[in-house]
Amino acid sequence: MDFGFTPEQEALRATVRAAARRSTRDDPLWTVLTGQIGLTALAIPEAHGGDGASLVEVAIAIEELGAALAPVPYLSSACAAAAIDPDCPAAAALLPDLAAGRTVATLALAEPGTGWLANGWRCTATRDGDRYLLDGVKEHVLDGDVADLAIVGASCDGGEPALFAVALTDRTVHPTLDQTRRQARLVFRGAPAVHVNAANGAVDLLLAALAVESVGVARTSLARIVEHLRTREQFGVALATFQALRHRVADLAVAVESATSSAWYAIRVAGTEEFAVAAPLAKLVAAEAAYTVTAASIQLHGGIGFTWEHDAHRYFKRATTNRLLGGDPVALRRLIGSRIGFSAARL
Repeated sequence: MDFGFTPEQEALRATVRAAARRSTRDDPLWTVLTGQIGLTALAIPEAHGGDGASLVEVAIAIEELGAALAPVPYLSSACAAAAIDPDCPAAAALLPDLAAGRTVATLALAEPGTGWLANGWRCTATRDGDRYLLDGVKEHVLDGDVADLAIVGASCDGGEPALFAVALTDRTVHPTLDQTRRQARLVFRGAPAVHVNAANGAVDLLLAALAVESVGVARTSLARIVEHLRTREQFGVALATFQALRHRVADLAVAVESATSSAWYAIRVAGTEEFAVAAPLAKLVAAEAAYTVTAASIQLHGGIGFTWEHDAHRYFKRATTNRLLGGDPVALRRLIGSRIGFSAARL
């Protein structure tokens, strides 16, 4: 499989990276990303006001924004837009505003006590004429504090799970470890909703996005470790000359490379049968790598790594929350095992 990027994709990466570094109070990042660069339009079909790009372009943006810990709702809104069937009747009303960035959306999948799997959803959608009425609770909804619209996973009339679009009104913002991205609890009591797609693949889409973002987090943390060890001196020589530290950084680099390969493989096979296994596997590998690298970053930066003013703790917090979102490592291993045919007893 070709993991290379086209010149246009590399240009997109450079543009997003530069924007994440140079945004100002007068020219906020979300305005730049939506109004000037048009990131929210990337994977939305041209018929609905988008650019008709692929998931690869979206993932490039997610990785670079994750690398900068950009406090914008791009991952959640892009995943929500990608989860909408462009051929469904509601698409014409929903996708143009999402493409323009006028509407911020999020995927609402996890529930108290049932986790992220579609077959565990207790949220229900009951048909009411041309619409549905949604009842239930969703937890740990990314950017639920600022989202206008949620794409909600629910059991449809007691049958197969499906995705429904619903405007957000009743929400409670969670206090979170990661101050750069908020989460919320959403409560639906007969909320009007419209059907936008089947549920297949929604969880995997979010897992793949979290995997790519975790790669960005790990990559930046590793780069900062290397820069610190090259410039910080001990006994008159750079820390990078100490063999023990070089060995440790080499192990971290291998973890980042493994995460990168796993995450981008999942993105490349999106839409195929392989995605059902590749997505949770990528999230498992990438999130674990980000957690390991960011934890090591705090230690390897020495005294300054433990200070509130240094960025090391912010990257560790993003890695920690990403490690738990979409299922912790144990849950992901069980999910992967079930999808490749291993029984619970063998796991």
